[in-house]
Amino acid sequence: MKILHLIIVLAIIFILACMPLASADESAAGNQGWYVIHCNVYGADIYFDDKYVGRFQAGTMTVPASITGTPYKTIRVQRYGYITYTSSLTLVPGTDQTVDLNVTLDPISSITPTQTPVGSDTGRYVVHSNIEGATVLFDGVNMGIISGGNLTVPVYSTGTIYQSYTVQKDGYTTYSGEIGSVPQKGETIDLYSSLNPVAAVLTTPAGAGGAVGWFVVHSNIDGASVSLDNDPMGVIMNGNLLIPVSANGTPYKTFTVYKSGYIPFTSTIDTHPAQNRTVDLYATLNPQTATTPKSMLPPGVSVLALLSGGIAAAVLSRR
Repeated sequence: MKILHLIIVLAIIFILACMPLASADESAAGNQGWYVIHCNVYGADIYFDDKYVGRFQAGTMTVPASITGTPYKTIRVQRYGYITYTSSLTLVPGTDQTVDLNVTLDPISSITPTQTPVGSDTGRYVVHSNIEGATVLFDGVNMGIISGGNLTVPVYSTGTIYQSYTVQKDGYTTYSGEIGSVPQKGETIDLYSSLNPVAAVLTTPAGAGGAVGWFVVHSNIDGASVSLDNDPMGVIMNGNLLIPVSANGTPYKTFTVYKSGYIPFTSTIDTHPAQNRTVDLYATLNPQTATTPKSMLPPGVSVLALLSGGIAAAVLSRR
């Protein structure tokens, strides 16, 4: 009977060790309200104060709002092919309350020209950047914000002729470039920009005549660092990094993409970008292989199992 009792006690100890412990940090969900977003376009990206909060799906989307923290001030909703929606948040939800936000996105093709003769043709500029949330200006006029690595700006071939574009965001160097031509009906003109953190400004020699081209480094890991011939150039964002280089300068020979926890990728550069041209470079990072085997049971359970087995073996050996 003693042996049976001992086995029962050990079994109870083992079962208790396997049971999850209740979290000591559990607390009531007080001091919180919610924004409930209604939108007519599925797949639109939603930002509160330039902070990405999620992608709108069918039905509604609920975003928690802290009552005691700093309230959100603005909402931005955008998707490729639609005019970006921005608005101020004038209402703040109280505790356990909701505030409904109704968002309507209009297709870019539905824009009605205000200073363009009837029958004018529509083209598009697509501004590319490595920094999400950067503001795009044409001749000082705000055209929208970079989302998903680019911003589409519809224009009319008979309308205003823009001369320059600027891409800027707090904490980053401002990029300015010239707009060389006007897109005709159905035509798309790509404009490229690359912003670097202010603390890590890189100086690229302009070369003869200031001719500039770009490397576009593509990678599967955001946050990975990129170097050209061991010179740091920036960080992968949204799958790529745009690097301006002198079209007439000394060609780079190698590029490296690396991030902690991944095997560094290094390859040769065979082509140097010409003026106003891009050269695509591709890097795939693979996780470093873990060397420490993982136990099938949690540490506490494993120890108890060993002790239980040892005690039971000892008792049975005495019989």
